[in-house]
Amino acid sequence: MATQQQWRMRGDVMEACSCTTICPCNFGSVPTELPCGAVVAWRIEAGNYGNIRFDGLNVVLYARIPGYIFDGGWTVGVYFDARASREQMEGLGAIFSGQAGGWPAALSGLIAKQLPPKQAPITYEIRNGDCDITVPGLLEIGTERVPNPMPGQPPLDPGVTGLAVPFYAGTAAVRRSRILRLTDPELSFEYSGRSSLIGGFEYAGP
Repeated sequence: MATQQQWRMRGDVMEACSCTTICPCNFGSVPTELPCGAVVAWRIEAGNYGNIRFDGLNVVLYARIPGYIFDGGWTVGVYFDARASREQMEGLGAIFSGQAGGWPAALSGLIAKQLPPKQAPITYEIRNGDCDITVPGLLEIGTERVPNPMPGQPPLDPGVTGLAVPFYAGTAAVRRSRILRLTDPELSFEYSGRSSLIGGFEYAGP
C-alpha cells in the first residue's frame, strides 16, 4: 500500500500568492485578498519513494483558497514534470495527495476540489537568490527582492522561520513576485508585487 512506502526528498521550494508581502497565512491569519490564489513549486534535488528515485524532477501545486486557509475548501491542481516516468508519477502522486503520509496527509483534508493532475515541462531556475518558474502556456512566476522604502538603500533581504505551513526547512527568504500568472483552463489568476517566499525543504514519510 502507498502509505507503507518510506519516502524522503529534499531540494528547493518557493511559494507565491495574492497576499501582500508577507503572506499572513504563514502566521495563521486570514489572506489579505479573497479568494487567495497561490502556487507552491518544488525542485527536487534528491528523493525517493521506496526504490523509485525523483532526483532532478519538479512539481508545481496551484490553488484557490476561499478564506482562512485552515478552514479548508481549497481547489487544487498539480503539474508533474514531463520527464517523470509512469512509476515516478505514481510515487509523486501518492506523496503530494497525502496518501503516503508526512505533512501532505495533514493538509489533504483541506482540499474540497482536486483538479485532474497534468504532466508538463517545468522550468525551475534560481539566479542571484531569486526564482523563475515556467510551465509553457500555463504558468509564469518571477520573484524579486522587496524594494527598500528608505531612499537610497538597497533592496530588503529578510528571512523568516517557524511558519505555520510546513513547506520550509530552516529560513525562508522573503520576496515579492514580479509576475505570477496562471492561465490553466481549470483555474487562472494574475498578480504582481505580491508575497513570495523562497527556501529549502526536506520532507519524509510516512
